[in-house]
Amino acid sequence: MQQVDLHQRLTPAHISLSAWDVETGKGNWKKVIEKQQDSKGTYCVANEKINQGEQLLVEEPFIRQLDAKYKNNHCHHCFKDLVDQKYKVCRDKDCKWNMKYCSDDCEQQAWTRSHQWLCRFPELSKEDADVIFAVEGYFVSKSQNKETIPNLVSNRELFDPNLVKDYRKKLEKVATSFYLTDRIIDCIITIIFQIKCNSFAVKTAESVPVDASFIVSREFLTLGRAVYLSASKLNHDCNPNSIVSFGDGGTKPCQLKIHCVNRPIEKGNEVTISYGPLASVHGRDDRLKKLKECYQFDCKCNSCKEKIEKKSPESIYKCQICKKGRLYRQQSKCSECDQEPNWSYFIRTENQIEIFKQRQDFVKVFQLQTDIYHDDVLAVGKTADRLAMYACNSGQWEAASNYAIMSLTVAQKVYGKLSVEGAEEMMKLSTILLNLCLTTGKRKREALAHIKSTIITYRILGLDKSAPEDIEELQEMSTHLTFLA
Repeated sequence: MQQVDLHQRLTPAHISLSAWDVETGKGNWKKVIEKQQDSKGTYCVANEKINQGEQLLVEEPFIRQLDAKYKNNHCHHCFKDLVDQKYKVCRDKDCKWNMKYCSDDCEQQAWTRSHQWLCRFPELSKEDADVIFAVEGYFVSKSQNKETIPNLVSNRELFDPNLVKDYRKKLEKVATSFYLTDRIIDCIITIIFQIKCNSFAVKTAESVPVDASFIVSREFLTLGRAVYLSASKLNHDCNPNSIVSFGDGGTKPCQLKIHCVNRPIEKGNEVTISYGPLASVHGRDDRLKKLKECYQFDCKCNSCKEKIEKKSPESIYKCQICKKGRLYRQQSKCSECDQEPNWSYFIRTENQIEIFKQRQDFVKVFQLQTDIYHDDVLAVGKTADRLAMYACNSGQWEAASNYAIMSLTVAQKVYGKLSVEGAEEMMKLSTILLNLCLTTGKRKREALAHIKSTIITYRILGLDKSAPEDIEELQEMSTHLTFLA
């Protein structure tokens, strides 16, 4: 362990203004202004009409924290992948935090913002991640002459008091290391709750190849979390009009972008995003519970005000008598045919589904799911997606394309035609249709039309900026098919 003279330790109280300015890190809104209201705090509204697909914000984090499982292969500051890349380490050769950086610039920024303080105390690297992140938040805030993250709510008074006590106890070791006063400890606890209410999960899409040439599956990885001073002002809606995406073609994984989706936003209307729960995927009670537990507020969006949902995400079962009625679990009668469902059959079939999942027999899983669920249910789409991947692995491109179409149809019904989830499924289908054309010569016109539609969707959602490698691949597909005999 590094030996540090206690008399030479610098405490957070002595942090002076650093060279960087917090204002340079804030994103600049386009066609959006921030407003204040006693009943809802700060929120964002359109100050002129915003068209579908327009980019509203680009912003870098105020503070960020890489997930521990990626610390050996990603830059600790910008989250960039370090595989097959030379990396930098902390300037202090005695540093025990095992932090890696993609460049001298990232090491400098991490050092300036907070690591210069933590570097002295390797014993703290084993402490609770929430506590360390909040301590870093204090350092960064203090460098801007603030004692908590500027202008963000914490809702601290709404959380369980026992949680506050637990965090205060966890801060004891940090307090000893830095000689923190009770007032500073209190500020750090407030920052913990600011992070809980305002942080974003920083996600990236990872491609899973079948062979060296083609991509058939992509999954989202959560690299870490970050707090953004402007984006954090956006309120939640279970049916939002804007979405969050991250990255700039792999060069800036932490860079956040906000785009308008689904529908235009008229002047004066609020700009909203989803904090997780969506009306298209989660039932009303489930959404309200999750938002209350995580963010300490009662959602009052239009979707939550409607106590009777027109099409509840929980109404996934297909009436076995009329085949039209939508049933939620243990519903007494079908609203279409007024017959009583045989719930023992549904429960027995779901138990069989779990058994076949364990056996990896997803053909049988799909058969049973389509028997008891409607064809727009997310579980059916996920199984179809898995079957498409298995068909690709065995070179059955015709079957793969049909399953991929089913998966895409479900994703678009659940998440919307203009959604990141839908775009990901469109990308998969584009690759599969290309392979089908190359191996059999079939469905060339369909493939070209779908690839063109995928490119348009990517551009509307702003994914051409955050995932330019996908756009380049789609354009190469289109060119290849155009000149294919």
